[in-house]
Amino acid sequence: MTVHASNQFRDVAAIYDSLMSVVPYRQWVSYVERIWERYGRRPRRVLDLACGTGNVTIELARRGFEVAGVDYSAPMIEIARQKAPSIPFYVQDARALHLPARFDDAVCLFDSLNYILEWEDLKKALEGVARHLEAGGTFVFDLNAIRALEEEMFTQAGHGHDASVAYVWQSHYFPDSRLCRIDMQFLVHEASGTRQFSETHWQRGYTLEEVREAIEAAGLEPLAVFDAFTFDPPTARSDRLYFVGCRV
Repeated sequence: MTVHASNQFRDVAAIYDSLMSVVPYRQWVSYVERIWERYGRRPRRVLDLACGTGNVTIELARRGFEVAGVDYSAPMIEIARQKAPSIPFYVQDARALHLPARFDDAVCLFDSLNYILEWEDLKKALEGVARHLEAGGTFVFDLNAIRALEEEMFTQAGHGHDASVAYVWQSHYFPDSRLCRIDMQFLVHEASGTRQFSETHWQRGYTLEEVREAIEAAGLEPLAVFDAFTFDPPTARSDRLYFVGCRV
C-alpha cells in the first residue's frame, strides 16, 4: 500500500489548540512525573518529541523543568513559538534528530509515534532520542494500541473550544498492514467568512514485541509497558500504552 501523508498537521495547526481544548495535559504530565518517580528519576532538562503546538512542553516548563520541543510540522512549531518565545522549539524529523543539547529524560505523547509507519523508521526515531539522552535517562512515550485502530476510534464528529470550529473524521483500518487512514474534514467560521479544508492522517499499529525490539535496537533498555495512566500491564482491552526505555 502506498501512503501519501504530505498534508498532515498543516492547515489544522491554526485550530489545533481549539480542537484539543478538552485534553487534560496537566494530568498527562502528572502521570509522566509519577513514572519518573517510580524509576528514581529527577530530571532537570527534558525533551518533548513531536511537541505540536507545545502544550506538554509549556506545562513541563511551568513545573520548573528546562525544556525543548521538536516537531516535524513547521506550522505547529510556529504556534508553539508564539505561545512560549523563551522555550527553544525546533522543526526536525523525529527519524533524524540533531539537536544542540542533551537531556536527562524525554517524552513523546498523544500517539505521535503511531504516525511513523515503518518499523525501521520507528527504530531511527528511538535512536535519535537515545543519542540525546544522558546515561540513565528515560524515554517515556505512548502509542495507540492496535485494538484502538481496529475499532476505528478516530471515527467521530464534534467541535472545538466553541462552535466556530467543527469537524467530521472517518477512519479506515487495513488489517494486513495495520495501517489506519483518517480522513478529516474541517469547517471554520471566521470574521472574514467560513472556510473548509481537509487533511488525511495515517497511523500504524505496532505489536508489543515490535516496540520492544525497536527500543532494544535503538540502544535503550525496555523498562516497562503500562496500560495508560496506570502501572498495570496492558490487556486485550487497552486502547493506549505507555512505554519506558532507558539509556544504559
